[in-house]
Amino acid sequence: MNRHLRKATLVTAVITAGLLMTACQHSSTSHGSKSHGSSRHKSVSKRSKSSRSSARRSSGSGRSSSRTVTGGTITYLAPGKYVVSKRGTADRAFFVDDDTLVYGAGVICGNPRSEARPQCTLDQLETAADKAAVTADVIIRRGVATVIRERRDAATPTTAS
Repeated sequence: MNRHLRKATLVTAVITAGLLMTACQHSSTSHGSKSHGSSRHKSVSKRSKSSRSSARRSSGSGRSSSRTVTGGTITYLAPGKYVVSKRGTADRAFFVDDDTLVYGAGVICGNPRSEARPQCTLDQLETAADKAAVTADVIIRRGVATVIRERRDAATPTTAS
């Protein structure tokens, strides 16, 4: 009788281990298709460095998922990372990625005397914010800026000679 009890316990342990292993594999595939290799590593390699950093850093923040800062001052911190500060509110760090839209009004890019607001590159934003603070309106979603609009009233024609 002792022999049957040990055999039943062993069979139960093997079945439980088998179910646990298949449960983990089933959740990593989608729609019943077989996966060869890790799809996570393939999708991560397609993202840019800044979006990987922003996803990693913003996932741990307990703050609201969307915020608009009007008339804030953008300061450069590191590649892809900035801080927007506004008097009377807490400073807010944010990231930029390839989907961030940047519009200039003379400091980041464009002509300060023109009414047009050209779309700028992230490199132009980085260069301008690294030289001096830039006044802009920033829309931040989940720690990543979606739109940065330089404020025209802050664009002074100091570069004209």
